[in-house]
Amino acid sequence: MNKWKILIADSHAIVRVGLLELASESFIVEEPIQTSSLDETLLAVKQNSDLNLVILGSNLGQLDELIGDIREFSPKVRILVFAKNLHYPHAISYLIAGANGFLTQNASAEEIVGAITKVLNNERYLCLELLEAMAQETFLNNVHRRKISPHKNKTDTPNSLNDKLSKRQKEIVDYLIKGESVSAIASHLNIKISTVGTHKSIVFEKLGVKNVLELIEMYYGDLVM
Repeated sequence: MNKWKILIADSHAIVRVGLLELASESFIVEEPIQTSSLDETLLAVKQNSDLNLVILGSNLGQLDELIGDIREFSPKVRILVFAKNLHYPHAISYLIAGANGFLTQNASAEEIVGAITKVLNNERYLCLELLEAMAQETFLNNVHRRKISPHKNKTDTPNSLNDKLSKRQKEIVDYLIKGESVSAIASHLNIKISTVGTHKSIVFEKLGVKNVLELIEMYYGDLVM
């Protein structure tokens, strides 16, 4: 069985210890390294050219820059981002910078081990939340192109969202159409996840939509004329 040298970087000790315990239960981890800041992490990468995997917590700071720096010193090391929650633009920037995988702290122990396994096997791993957000982004772009097409029916009448939603519901809709998860929205607005879920259900009922994709189409039908 392969022996792996893994670096786990996160500002919270409990996260580092938990990830290391999960990794050690499923893999032979040789000389595990823990760091808690950007500078410590980059220094550890420079001092350990034989690293197989770097797991980065999103609370370290400018991860896209760190990932780029790691890639300069160690092009072959696998990088897995373990984010507190999903923020779509940030997640995409991490992947563009060179990360091999992305998942959030909503992941189960089984999913975390699965993500590590794939990344160590030189495969890419994207959590379901991110895949759904990417699908929504693709759908949104297609809707946008259709709405501004010169062949668009000029007699279409948009539905008004402003008259149907409260200020808080509009804020939640704005985040939903950007591909944000319920947990991420709760973090942005400093409210409970259950509160976001309740507002989301009310919004869907008010607007007569069944999912976020239908919400996106209605939103752009309202705004792009």
